[in-house]
Amino acid sequence: MSTEPLKGKSVVVTRASHQNADLVAAFSEVGADVIAAPAIAIVPPLDGGQPLDDALLRLGRFTWIAFTSTNAVAALMARAARRGVLTKFSNLKIAAVGPTTAAKVMAELKREPNLIPQQHDASALADAFPHADPNDRVLIPTASEGRTDLRQGLEEKGWEVDQVAAYRTVFPSLSSELVARATNADLVTFASPSAVNGHLEQTKGIINSKIVVIGATTAQECRTNGLEVTAIAEKQSVDALVQAAIGALS
Repeated sequence: MSTEPLKGKSVVVTRASHQNADLVAAFSEVGADVIAAPAIAIVPPLDGGQPLDDALLRLGRFTWIAFTSTNAVAALMARAARRGVLTKFSNLKIAAVGPTTAAKVMAELKREPNLIPQQHDASALADAFPHADPNDRVLIPTASEGRTDLRQGLEEKGWEVDQVAAYRTVFPSLSSELVARATNADLVTFASPSAVNGHLEQTKGIINSKIVVIGATTAQECRTNGLEVTAIAEKQSVDALVQAAIGALS
């Protein structure tokens, strides 16, 4: 097999600029012309973070914390550091939606998550959770506009759930030149539902590319917007996304 299987192909990376370096490098290594077009940016929640502070100052009431993204891990731990409560996480069990999020947990908390589902989406995470014992409570730090699949699934299992805004996603504007390159690329990649919506807003709904995504939830967001998904990465990882792209363009 060629060491540059995507030579001559253009690939759009829609991840936020603060977390797209690994993916840009990986696609460059296989010969792709990479178009970095961040579809989202991460900013503080509009509520100023007070509900998140309240949850952090009462960590003792929770049994588990469930993370559905690396952004949630980063936002929660940054806030916990400012509030001086980092030592209070040792008694909590941690769930992560997939290996990328789990790696972020390891980097921030220096421990492996207690639970990672085989399928890397919120519904699978809810299915993998144990049923709640009396007074069990779980904290879900999420985007202010975050989905409620995990919360609903856990409530059905008897959990008391606090889903709290840890950050907010916004859609940055792109130059007309970058939009033109992105809409005419061979392939566009999405790693979250919000990236799908951000890219559609940036391009005024125009996508002429094949689409490769991470996760069933992101794929469903594409379909909801009338987009055909060419391939879904087998795992929540950079390598899996690149391999899915190679397959889609071969």
